[in-house]
Amino acid sequence: MMSRKILTLAMVIGLQSVGVAADWSLNRALEYVREHSPDAKSAMQRMAKAQAQLREARSQLWPRLAAESSYSATDNPPAAFMMLLNQRQLTFDTDFNDPEITDNWGTEVRLDYPIYLGGARQASIDAASRGVDAAKYSLMATQDQLELEVAKAYFEIYRAREVASAAEASVRSQRSNLELARKLVTGKVALLTAVLDLETKVSEAETQLVFAENARDIQLAYFKSLLGIEGAEPFSVAGTLEALSEPTAVRAKTRAEVLALQQRSGQAAAGIEYAKAGKRPTIHAFASGRHDEGIQERDGGSSWIAGVSVRFNIWDAGETEAKIEQARADEAIAREQERRQRLAVELQITTARLAVTAARKRADLGNSAIKSAAESLDLTRKRFEEGLALSTELIDAEVALTKARVHLANARAEEQMALASLRYALGLPISNR
Repeated sequence: MMSRKILTLAMVIGLQSVGVAADWSLNRALEYVREHSPDAKSAMQRMAKAQAQLREARSQLWPRLAAESSYSATDNPPAAFMMLLNQRQLTFDTDFNDPEITDNWGTEVRLDYPIYLGGARQASIDAASRGVDAAKYSLMATQDQLELEVAKAYFEIYRAREVASAAEASVRSQRSNLELARKLVTGKVALLTAVLDLETKVSEAETQLVFAENARDIQLAYFKSLLGIEGAEPFSVAGTLEALSEPTAVRAKTRAEVLALQQRSGQAAAGIEYAKAGKRPTIHAFASGRHDEGIQERDGGSSWIAGVSVRFNIWDAGETEAKIEQARADEAIAREQERRQRLAVELQITTARLAVTAARKRADLGNSAIKSAAESLDLTRKRFEEGLALSTELIDAEVALTKARVHLANARAEEQMALASLRYALGLPISNR
């Protein structure tokens, strides 16, 4: 007995090692899509880009240090004069009009630091910081949207499976009716036309089954694609339905989309301050050290320079004012986008609540319809056996039961999708995982 358990465990481990995945549940899919979907990964990269932009903005707080080295040779009088002067080799016995070939190897180290940029530096940091927060909330919004799409796709698979099951039941029942009709024709209780009618109906039911199974397979393929799973590995969704619970929250939490737009609005406000910096002076400090030396004349000299510069933008033909107006318009646009998103959230909540109520009513009606259609089919079949009903009546009763089953499957799937939409609209997790 113990050896059998060990063998079973080994087989399970072996199957896992070759990549045979377990059936996908809703919760597993919801967790997976947040990290592995192409849309989620793209949003992660946008967040990484925003973080890099923030590091770039903060780098403006530090001085810049650069080094340069170059070699040149010339017989141009002014250039030769400056080379000799920098090398501390200029003498008055030099023929300044026709100098010999003069060369210079110069090396310079320069330090530059913007002391004050009119507030542009801090505005850039504020905008970049807001951008990071906006990217973070955008990532959350993308993940939430992906969860909703996964949940809807999951319940579409449930719907497709139930429709396929109804089609299979219809095929079985129609075949049974056909066998019954053949017996009745043999016993001269029914006409041959009953067999012909039911043979046609069996063919139609089998065709509907092919369509239903194809629709189910398409939904499975879409679900796999939505998760971002590539390759031809075995893929299947668990057959047990994971129904969602109705949320108890009345008021919605602030959605990630709204939070992202709030940060975009703050980013636009920082853009106004950045534009206003064009009206203010800028102050730069600089320092450099240089060494010049000739190769032909092995002698050289060193020098240094340091100072502070102040720059005023006295008149720019209205360029700065135009930039400020553009930035203010961007902020106003961002605020209106945020307001529009809030209105959209309210509409989503209202629509989802109404959809839940309507789907539940349809489900209740569907249950009653199935019960009535099943009883009607039983009575019609008995009357058909007794020769009191036509084959067309039996076919109509069978079709009515199949339609009732499909309508119920649609109502149940739509109820779950409406619940998923309601939870999403309220800013809640799709499932209680």
